[in-house]
Amino acid sequence: MHRRLFLLSSAAFLPTVVYAYPSEVFSPAVWNDLKRTDQTVILNYRASWSLTCQIKADLIAEALADNPAYGQLIFVDVDWDTFGQSQMTQRLRVQRRSTLLVMKNGKEVARLVNEPYARRVRALLDTALAA
Repeated sequence: MHRRLFLLSSAAFLPTVVYAYPSEVFSPAVWNDLKRTDQTVILNYRASWSLTCQIKADLIAEALADNPAYGQLIFVDVDWDTFGQSQMTQRLRVQRRSTLLVMKNGKEVARLVNEPYARRVRALLDTALAA
């Protein structure tokens, strides 16, 4: 019992790397405003408890650090637990968390579903830049 308590309490002191990228929190109002612009938007359907979603967030942050051009893109985090069953999610045919959608003028340009690989995430971001 004491060993578990020690391990749990000592884990708080381990160094961790936290990646972050500039993003907006999804709301219907935010989406309505963005889809009317000419900006390329990345909708990131994610859940705070999902390891795959966290890996993708880290990969996006790394890509942004390596290529400043990705900063032109607008990232919007869509909380799967809140909006996973919404009408918009159904209209966009998003069937699971860990989905990235590239949107331009309210229309889908590209999609990446449950593929937490740097090469695939960067390819999606490159497609978004070219849109």
